[in-house]
Amino acid sequence: PEPVVAPGVQAGSLLFSSLGDPQKGFPGYCARTPPDWTGEHVRRWPGRHSEVCAPFREACLRAARLGEDRGRSLVSGAAVRKGEAVCQAQPPLALHQYDESKRICEVCAHCNGFVGSLRSALSRPLAAAAKGADGLKAEDLVDELAALEELETEEWTLRPRLPCEDGCGEVFCSSECMAAARTEGWHRVLCTDLPAEKRRLWGLFRKHANKHHELFILAAQVIAEIVCLVRHHGADLYQAMTFFTRFAKMSWLSMLHLPSRSHTQGFPQKGPLVEMAKQKTEHRLEVVVGALQLLVAMLWERRFAELLTVDFFSNLVGQFSLSNVWVQIEHPLSARFAAKMKSDPEFRTRYARLAEASVAAARKVAPPETEDANPGPAPEDEQTWKLPRFEASGLYVCCALSNHSCRPNFTMRYGDDKRATMVALRDIKEGEELNLAYVSPSYELTERLTSLWRHWGFVCTCQKCQDELMERALKLGEGANENGLLLSPAGAQIVAGLCHREPPEGAAVEGAPPSPSAPSSTFRPAARLAAAATAKKVADEAAADEEDEHGSDADEESEEEEEEESDDEGDDESEDASDDYRAAAQAGFEGNLSVAQRPYANPLGPRGVPPSVMQLEADLRRLMESLQEPAPAG
Repeated sequence: PEPVVAPGVQAGSLLFSSLGDPQKGFPGYCARTPPDWTGEHVRRWPGRHSEVCAPFREACLRAARLGEDRGRSLVSGAAVRKGEAVCQAQPPLALHQYDESKRICEVCAHCNGFVGSLRSALSRPLAAAAKGADGLKAEDLVDELAALEELETEEWTLRPRLPCEDGCGEVFCSSECMAAARTEGWHRVLCTDLPAEKRRLWGLFRKHANKHHELFILAAQVIAEIVCLVRHHGADLYQAMTFFTRFAKMSWLSMLHLPSRSHTQGFPQKGPLVEMAKQKTEHRLEVVVGALQLLVAMLWERRFAELLTVDFFSNLVGQFSLSNVWVQIEHPLSARFAAKMKSDPEFRTRYARLAEASVAAARKVAPPETEDANPGPAPEDEQTWKLPRFEASGLYVCCALSNHSCRPNFTMRYGDDKRATMVALRDIKEGEELNLAYVSPSYELTERLTSLWRHWGFVCTCQKCQDELMERALKLGEGANENGLLLSPAGAQIVAGLCHREPPEGAAVEGAPPSPSAPSSTFRPAARLAAAATAKKVADEAAADEEDEHGSDADEESEEEEEEESDDEGDDESEDASDDYRAAAQAGFEGNLSVAQRPYANPLGPRGVPPSVMQLEADLRRLMESLQEPAPAG
């Protein structure tokens, strides 16, 4: 049933923007108040709030602007050696366990620690996958009940499982965590303090979110936590709102998944995508308003009018989409259980059926995902004896400002309590920018570029991408292909150095003096190739001038043939595209965009690579042609 909005509240007039003059409201506050990364104003707030700012307060990390055309970046406040921690054991500012993971893996709603025993870890997936009374139960998969009781002994128990006393469905690992959740954070507002007649609304909200977008739940919990800080701990409303929304964000209403466009691109102005974008926006607005009406019904107070708006809610969801990290943590009993199954034949005999059924049920509820582009088959014991892992979307202040690189200099490691440690992947200097990989560096170049463009709206130009682009452009120059480029000895040495491998066999001249065109290692690959090509062009200038007059017509014909071949190839590949993509491509919607938008229009061609990258690849190949051996006379 549709919730009833709080008496006297006109949902349509309150849901869209801040009341009165925006300069006097939250937007104006944000414009004139720089973010407090050290967290001085939150020291008196309860819980983790001051702790998440500790790396900035202790000068381990700094927020900085490294260019006028860039947003905020994250830099190291000290020199860090490879393998050492940039900062340690940082709690998440906001964390949402995915619904699929929650159904098969339980953690404490307050501290996020794993709860239960080996028996509950094996039984929970069976219960989640069961349909009615016909589903398998743990009791059906062992010879005697005593075998299950053995899995609840101290050896196989992590923490007790204490259900919420108010019946919201959450569990806690201790009476201390339960007591803390009743006095602070989102749980107090959305469960403990909520009148009995409104508690069903939180259940309706979660169902609504799980149907449309799970991060609605995290947004609601953050809003409830802000309410708790203001109501019970004396926090200033605008300070609390800013504390949770100071990261890269964009309204979720504008992050439309349109064919051949980045999720972060603006609304199309002309062409066939306009109607599609309009329909998607209207649907999303309907979904957001439905969620917000439930929140208003539960939390409404006049002082929270700016907190309970479409603007704030949709920007919060958009921030999580752009700034959160994917948290994956193996169950702490998983390795011990696998070792026991492998080393103890009697133990394996007793629990093999239960373990196999549990893994099958877990995969049915939550099909496994991996960041490994080519994971390959896992050993049988790893597939059969692995307990469900924890998976969530988390906002960590310590890394939320980091920009992407396909050669990151740090990675994230998570403990059983979901605290994060930033670990250096190589030596890092003081003041050096800290970069995280938004997508797995193991992905192939095209897949990385496509994913980064689709989800974050930029074309990666890191050194790894440049090197791989150059290597792809020169792939035909290795001598294995009859159509490959025949490089001069100097050119072969350059290619070998740039691609980090030995030169093609027979290409290098042993003992040959260094080429005068050999580039400095401080240049980027494209610049180094350009320098080599330019040097050779100067040396051959006379011959080039003589050939120019006679060869211009042939060159033009050749270029036209190449363009036709490229067009034909693109047409063939586009046949495999989706119906939406094909319709949009055939309509040529990119030509209808304004000049300001055109550089970002239709960035992904049939190959899934932005045109700027395809052009760079073609330029690199043409540059290398100038390094070829001249054809033998006659």
